[in-house]
Amino acid sequence: MKDIKEIIANNLIDLRKKHHLTQNELAAKINYSDNAISRWERAEVTPSIETLVQISEVFDIPLSSLIEDNAVGVAKTKDKTMVINKLSTAIICVSIVWLIAVIAFVYGNMLFSNNLWMIFVWSVPASCIVLLPFAKYFGAHIYRFVVLSVLQWSLLASLYVQFIQYNMWLIFIIGVPIEIALSTYTFIKPKEQKKR
Repeated sequence: MKDIKEIIANNLIDLRKKHHLTQNELAAKINYSDNAISRWERAEVTPSIETLVQISEVFDIPLSSLIEDNAVGVAKTKDKTMVINKLSTAIICVSIVWLIAVIAFVYGNMLFSNNLWMIFVWSVPASCIVLLPFAKYFGAHIYRFVVLSVLQWSLLASLYVQFIQYNMWLIFIIGVPIEIALSTYTFIKPKEQKKR
């Protein structure tokens, strides 16, 4: 059986690398010196239980997984579970938007004898608005770009269809500079931030 110092040392190294942290960055997060981190990773000394609690909070894993082999595997399983939970929540939220649209469509037809098909057109941008808060869970930049792009084009299409009698096809020209700005912000700005 491996020594507990070696297990903790290997877990610290693996978790730090998985989260793309240097020893200095990890040390700053838990208010220790990078020298202390280095000594822990070389299995010269073992961090105190209070420090292990801090480390488990930084990596968002259970404290017990730091003293077991394969803490990274535990973290990956937890990450997958979190993504599945957030995806399920996103699907439920969008389903609620469409459920409200169907209910409004049915009752609108029954009560007012009015074909309210436009509700479904407006449900697309409404769904995008509901999906925006999930950007931080699904790869923030690309996810946000896709959702905002669909939002802006579906919103412009909804306005066009809503006021089709005015033949406002030029409204789609507004989307071009917005799309350019979104692309610039999504694909250029993050690269600049990484260079700092």
